Amino acid sequence: MVTTNRVVAFVVAFIVAVSVMLTVFRDSGEITRASWAKSLIFGGSIAVIAAIGFGRSRR
Repeated sequence: MVTTNRVVAFVVAFIVAVSVMLTVFRDSGEITRASWAKSLIFGGSIAVIAAIGFGRSRR
């Protein structure tokens, strides 16, 4: 079930994860469309896992 706590956890984790992944996936120091795509995919995956974990730990 989606709760406010999980949504907030997802948004915060998504912002942090995408920014970190952009740093990891830069191509020769430049941010390209491919690095954005990879960062959004991995950042979304990390954020989903963090939101699920946060939701379960708060019960």
